[in-house]
Amino acid sequence: MEAEMPARRGWQIEPEEFLRNYDPIRCPKKTYLLYEIKWRKHGKMWRNWCTSSTSRHAEINALETIEEMQQQRTRTCHITWFLSWSPCGLCSRSIIEFLKAHPNVVLEIRVAQLFRPHDNRNRKGLRDLVNSGVQIFIMSPFDYYHCWRTFVAHRGRMDNCCFVPWHPLLWMLYNSSQLNQILNE
Repeated sequence: MEAEMPARRGWQIEPEEFLRNYDPIRCPKKTYLLYEIKWRKHGKMWRNWCTSSTSRHAEINALETIEEMQQQRTRTCHITWFLSWSPCGLCSRSIIEFLKAHPNVVLEIRVAQLFRPHDNRNRKGLRDLVNSGVQIFIMSPFDYYHCWRTFVAHRGRMDNCCFVPWHPLLWMLYNSSQLNQILNE
């Protein structure tokens, strides 16, 4: 008799989606954004995810959802985003405006890849985010492991092993170097 696999939770994505979109070597067709919100007052954690659509970027979709949750502007929270692509210049501006309207929100962004890193608007957007207090990092092997264990509905597959994409480790290092160069311009 086979063991019953745990059901997928609404805030989890399928393993294939994660592997396809968060691989730092591949170019995902759309942006995925996994996020955690920790409310400081109660210590509760809330998780969800969204993607880009034909009309809106994933960052805008996430900000709209978070806006609905921020009914009381005095509620302090720490938000961590795990993005398949870094924000574009336009999304960076929207994020900054959101943070200005919600000064009690702390945002940390971890990305698998840099989106069009040679585009000056995207480079400036990343610097502006950092100058507005946002922390931006390239996803580390620990981040991949955390996302796999937390956001992926693996239903026991690879549950007992550490999911770390060792084969693209050089790409992670390259992306980190590129991000540091952009932020230090």
